[in-house]
Amino acid sequence: MTLIVVAGGTGQVGSAAVRDAAGRGLGVRSFSRRLPSPEDRVDGVEYLVADASTGEGLAAALDGADAVIDVLGARTVRFQTAFPEAGRRLLAAAHGSRARRAVALSIAQCDQVGFSYYRARLAKEQLYDGAPFPTAVVRASQFHSLLARIFASGQPLRLIPSIRHARVQPIDVRDVARALVDEALVEGSGRAHRTVSGPEVRSVREFAEEWKASVGSSAPIVDLPLLGTGTFFSEGRNLAPESAFGTITFGQWLREQRGGTADLS
Repeated sequence: MTLIVVAGGTGQVGSAAVRDAAGRGLGVRSFSRRLPSPEDRVDGVEYLVADASTGEGLAAALDGADAVIDVLGARTVRFQTAFPEAGRRLLAAAHGSRARRAVALSIAQCDQVGFSYYRARLAKEQLYDGAPFPTAVVRASQFHSLLARIFASGQPLRLIPSIRHARVQPIDVRDVARALVDEALVEGSGRAHRTVSGPEVRSVREFAEEWKASVGSSAPIVDLPLLGTGTFFSEGRNLAPESAFGTITFGQWLREQRGGTADLS
Protein backbone atom coordinates (compact mmCIF):
# COMPACT_ATOMS: atom_id res chain seq x y z
CA MET A 1 0.00 0.00 0.00
CA THR A 2 1.24 3.49 -0.87
CA LEU A 3 2.25 5.39 2.27
CA ILE A 4 1.69 9.15 2.28
CA VAL A 5 3.31 11.11 5.11
CA VAL A 6 1.75 14.49 5.86
CA ALA A 7 4.13 16.91 7.56
CA GLY A 8 1.96 19.22 9.65
CA GLY A 9 -0.98 16.85 9.42
CA THR A 10 -2.90 18.35 12.34
CA GLY A 11 -3.29 21.85 10.90
CA GLN A 12 -6.11 23.17 8.77
CA VAL A 13 -4.78 21.98 5.40
CA GLY A 14 -2.84 19.07 6.84
CA SER A 15 -5.87 17.49 8.46
CA ALA A 16 -7.79 17.92 5.20
CA ALA A 17 -4.94 16.20 3.30
CA VAL A 18 -4.94 13.37 5.84
CA ARG A 19 -8.68 12.84 5.39
CA ASP A 20 -8.42 13.03 1.59
CA ALA A 21 -5.59 10.50 1.39
CA ALA A 22 -7.26 8.14 3.86
CA GLY A 23 -10.49 8.42 1.88
CA ARG A 24 -8.64 7.14 -1.19
CA GLY A 25 -7.58 4.01 0.67
CA LEU A 26 -3.94 5.07 0.97
CA GLY A 27 -1.71 4.43 3.94
CA VAL A 28 -1.41 7.71 5.86
CA ARG A 29 0.97 8.89 8.55
CA SER A 30 0.74 12.37 10.06
CA PHE A 31 3.40 14.09 12.08
CA SER A 32 3.37 17.35 13.99
CA ARG A 33 4.94 18.81 17.10
CA ARG A 34 1.91 17.76 19.14
CA LEU A 35 -0.46 14.83 18.83
CA PRO A 36 -4.09 15.66 18.00
CA SER A 37 -6.84 14.97 20.49
CA PRO A 38 -8.56 11.58 20.06
CA GLU A 39 -11.70 13.15 18.60
CA ASP A 40 -9.66 14.88 15.89
CA ARG A 41 -7.97 11.71 14.67
CA VAL A 42 -8.91 9.86 11.50
CA ASP A 43 -9.37 6.09 11.78
CA GLY A 44 -6.49 4.13 10.34
CA VAL A 45 -4.06 7.06 10.34
CA GLU A 46 -0.80 6.82 12.28
CA TYR A 47 0.05 9.96 14.27
CA LEU A 48 3.61 10.69 15.38
CA VAL A 49 5.43 13.56 17.07
CA ALA A 50 8.29 15.08 15.05
CA ASP A 51 9.71 18.54 14.50
CA ALA A 52 11.18 19.58 11.14
CA SER A 53 12.64 22.74 12.66
CA THR A 54 14.98 20.67 14.87
CA GLY A 55 14.98 17.35 13.03
CA GLU A 56 13.75 15.51 16.12
CA GLY A 57 11.74 12.42 15.17
CA LEU A 58 11.99 13.01 11.41
CA ALA A 59 13.70 9.73 10.55
CA ALA A 60 10.99 7.68 12.26
CA ALA A 61 8.20 9.82 10.83
CA LEU A 62 9.43 9.36 7.26
CA ASP A 63 10.50 5.72 7.48
CA GLY A 64 8.98 3.80 4.57
CA ALA A 65 7.29 6.85 3.04
CA ASP A 66 6.43 6.70 -0.65
CA ALA A 67 5.56 10.40 -0.80
CA VAL A 68 5.64 13.36 1.56
CA ILE A 69 3.16 16.25 1.64
CA ASP A 70 4.64 19.31 3.35
CA VAL A 71 2.02 21.67 4.76
CA LEU A 72 4.14 22.98 7.62
CA GLY A 73 3.26 26.54 8.58
CA ALA A 74 5.27 29.64 9.41
CA ARG A 75 2.92 32.04 11.16
CA THR A 76 5.30 33.74 13.58
CA VAL A 77 8.38 35.76 12.70
CA ARG A 78 10.58 33.20 14.45
CA PHE A 79 9.22 30.34 12.41
CA GLN A 80 9.35 32.35 9.20
CA THR A 81 13.08 32.73 9.74
CA ALA A 82 13.49 28.99 10.35
CA PHE A 83 10.95 27.96 7.71
CA PRO A 84 13.36 27.29 4.80
CA GLU A 85 15.75 25.38 7.07
CA ALA A 86 12.88 23.18 8.27
CA GLY A 87 12.10 22.48 4.62
CA ARG A 88 15.73 21.57 3.99
CA ARG A 89 15.71 19.09 6.90
CA LEU A 90 12.44 17.57 5.74
CA LEU A 91 13.69 17.10 2.18
CA ALA A 92 16.94 15.53 3.39
CA ALA A 93 15.04 13.11 5.61
CA ALA A 94 12.61 12.26 2.81
CA HIS A 95 15.48 11.60 0.42
CA GLY A 96 17.20 9.46 3.05
CA SER A 97 14.03 7.40 3.50
CA ARG A 98 13.96 6.83 -0.30
CA ALA A 99 10.63 8.63 -0.74
CA ARG A 100 9.92 8.93 -4.45
CA ARG A 101 8.27 12.37 -4.29
CA ALA A 102 7.78 15.40 -2.02
CA VAL A 103 5.02 17.97 -2.43
CA ALA A 104 5.00 21.40 -0.78
CA LEU A 105 2.12 23.80 -0.21
CA SER A 106 2.83 27.42 -1.13
CA ILE A 107 0.91 30.62 -1.83
CA ALA A 108 -0.33 31.85 -5.19
CA GLN A 109 1.83 34.68 -6.60
CA CYS A 110 4.15 34.55 -3.57
CA ASP A 111 6.99 35.74 -5.81
CA GLN A 112 5.22 39.06 -6.43
CA VAL A 113 4.71 40.33 -2.87
CA GLY A 114 7.42 41.40 -0.43
CA PHE A 115 5.75 40.23 2.78
CA SER A 116 8.12 38.19 4.95
CA TYR A 117 5.62 35.32 5.06
CA TYR A 118 5.57 35.21 1.24
CA ARG A 119 9.37 35.41 1.05
CA ALA A 120 9.64 32.42 3.39
CA ARG A 121 7.32 30.45 1.13
CA LEU A 122 9.33 31.39 -1.94
CA ALA A 123 12.57 30.33 -0.25
CA LYS A 124 11.06 26.92 0.45
CA GLU A 125 9.90 26.62 -3.17
CA GLN A 126 13.49 27.16 -4.28
CA LEU A 127 14.64 24.36 -2.00
CA TYR A 128 12.11 22.01 -3.51
CA ASP A 129 13.18 22.97 -7.02
CA GLY A 130 16.76 22.04 -6.13
CA ALA A 131 16.00 18.76 -4.35
CA PRO A 132 17.80 15.60 -5.55
CA PHE A 133 14.54 13.72 -6.20
CA PRO A 134 11.16 14.53 -7.80
CA THR A 135 9.17 17.32 -6.17
CA ALA A 136 6.08 19.42 -6.73
CA VAL A 137 4.93 22.80 -5.45
CA VAL A 138 1.22 23.56 -5.20
CA ARG A 139 0.45 27.26 -4.85
CA ALA A 140 -3.00 27.98 -3.44
CA SER A 141 -5.04 31.17 -3.36
CA GLN A 142 -6.51 32.52 -0.12
CA PHE A 143 -8.69 30.17 1.93
CA HIS A 144 -12.37 30.78 2.69
CA SER A 145 -11.51 30.77 6.38
CA LEU A 146 -9.04 33.64 5.91
CA LEU A 147 -11.75 35.86 4.45
CA ALA A 148 -14.07 34.99 7.32
CA ARG A 149 -11.38 35.86 9.88
CA ILE A 150 -10.81 39.23 8.18
CA PHE A 151 -14.52 40.04 8.26
CA ALA A 152 -14.91 38.88 11.87
CA SER A 153 -11.86 40.85 13.03
CA GLY A 154 -13.87 44.08 13.06
CA GLN A 155 -16.44 42.86 15.55
CA PRO A 156 -14.87 44.67 18.56
CA LEU A 157 -15.26 47.93 16.57
CA ARG A 158 -18.74 46.99 15.31
CA LEU A 159 -17.72 47.05 11.66
CA ILE A 160 -16.87 44.58 8.91
CA PRO A 161 -13.54 45.37 7.23
CA SER A 162 -13.27 45.00 3.48
CA ILE A 163 -10.34 45.75 1.15
CA ARG A 164 -10.77 48.65 -1.22
CA HIS A 165 -10.52 47.88 -4.96
CA ALA A 166 -9.52 44.26 -4.31
CA ARG A 167 -10.81 41.07 -5.85
CA VAL A 168 -9.97 37.58 -4.65
CA GLN A 169 -10.46 33.97 -5.75
CA PRO A 170 -10.71 32.02 -2.47
CA ILE A 171 -10.47 28.25 -2.29
CA ASP A 172 -11.64 25.63 0.19
CA VAL A 173 -8.93 23.73 2.06
CA ARG A 174 -10.49 20.43 0.97
CA ASP A 175 -9.92 21.36 -2.66
CA VAL A 176 -6.32 22.29 -1.82
CA ALA A 177 -5.88 18.94 -0.06
CA ARG A 178 -7.18 17.14 -3.13
CA ALA A 179 -4.60 18.87 -5.32
CA LEU A 180 -1.80 18.02 -2.88
CA VAL A 181 -2.70 14.33 -2.77
CA ASP A 182 -3.08 14.26 -6.56
CA GLU A 183 0.48 15.57 -6.90
CA ALA A 184 1.81 13.12 -4.30
CA LEU A 185 0.53 10.23 -6.42
CA VAL A 186 2.12 11.42 -9.68
CA GLU A 187 4.68 8.99 -11.06
CA GLY A 188 7.86 9.99 -12.85
CA SER A 189 10.76 12.34 -12.40
CA GLY A 190 11.18 16.07 -12.69
CA ARG A 191 9.71 19.14 -11.05
CA ALA A 192 6.12 20.32 -11.10
CA HIS A 193 4.56 23.67 -10.28
CA ARG A 194 0.85 24.35 -10.28
CA THR A 195 -1.51 26.97 -8.90
CA VAL A 196 -4.99 26.12 -7.62
CA SER A 197 -7.66 28.74 -7.02
CA GLY A 198 -11.31 28.79 -6.11
CA PRO A 199 -14.31 28.74 -8.43
CA GLU A 200 -15.26 32.44 -8.02
CA VAL A 201 -13.52 35.74 -8.75
CA ARG A 202 -15.35 38.50 -6.87
CA SER A 203 -14.62 41.69 -4.98
CA VAL A 204 -13.76 41.41 -1.31
CA ARG A 205 -16.76 43.60 -0.59
CA GLU A 206 -19.09 41.12 -2.30
CA PHE A 207 -17.70 38.33 -0.15
CA ALA A 208 -18.09 40.58 2.91
CA GLU A 209 -21.76 41.14 2.07
CA GLU A 210 -22.26 37.38 1.76
CA TRP A 211 -20.56 36.80 5.11
CA LYS A 212 -22.60 39.56 6.75
CA ALA A 213 -25.88 38.01 5.58
CA SER A 214 -24.77 34.55 6.68
CA VAL A 215 -23.91 35.55 10.25
CA GLY A 216 -26.81 37.99 10.57
CA SER A 217 -24.63 40.99 11.33
CA SER A 218 -25.96 44.55 11.28
CA ALA A 219 -22.47 46.11 11.27
CA PRO A 220 -21.52 48.33 8.32
CA ILE A 221 -18.95 47.15 5.78
CA VAL A 222 -15.99 49.54 5.66
CA ASP A 223 -13.59 49.55 2.70
CA LEU A 224 -10.01 49.96 3.88
CA PRO A 225 -6.77 50.38 1.91
CA LEU A 226 -4.39 47.43 2.06
CA LEU A 227 -1.01 48.94 2.90
CA GLY A 228 2.28 47.54 1.71
CA THR A 229 1.15 45.84 -1.50
CA GLY A 230 1.00 48.79 -3.90
CA THR A 231 -1.21 48.01 -6.87
CA PHE A 232 -0.89 44.24 -6.52
CA PHE A 233 -4.52 43.70 -5.52
CA SER A 234 -6.08 46.67 -7.28
CA GLU A 235 -4.62 45.52 -10.60
CA GLY A 236 -5.79 41.95 -10.02
CA ARG A 237 -2.29 40.47 -10.09
CA ASN A 238 -3.29 38.18 -7.21
CA LEU A 239 -5.81 36.45 -9.48
CA ALA A 240 -5.34 33.43 -11.74
CA PRO A 241 -8.71 32.60 -13.33
CA GLU A 242 -7.09 29.97 -15.52
CA SER A 243 -6.05 28.08 -12.37
CA ALA A 244 -9.62 27.56 -11.10
CA PHE A 245 -9.61 24.14 -9.47
CA GLY A 246 -11.83 24.38 -6.43
CA THR A 247 -15.46 23.33 -6.54
CA ILE A 248 -16.64 24.58 -3.12
CA THR A 249 -17.79 28.20 -3.11
CA PHE A 250 -17.56 30.66 -0.24
CA GLY A 251 -21.35 30.54 0.09
CA GLN A 252 -21.32 26.74 0.38
CA TRP A 253 -18.59 26.96 3.01
CA LEU A 254 -20.59 29.54 4.99
CA ARG A 255 -23.68 27.32 4.96
CA GLU A 256 -21.57 24.46 6.32
CA GLN A 257 -20.29 26.68 9.12
CA ARG A 258 -23.83 27.61 10.02
CA GLY A 259 -24.82 23.93 9.96
CA GLY A 260 -21.81 22.89 12.00
CA THR A 261 -20.55 20.44 9.37
CA ALA A 262 -17.22 22.00 8.40
CA ASP A 263 -13.87 22.47 10.08
CA LEU A 264 -13.76 25.83 11.84
CA SER A 265 -10.01 25.75 12.54
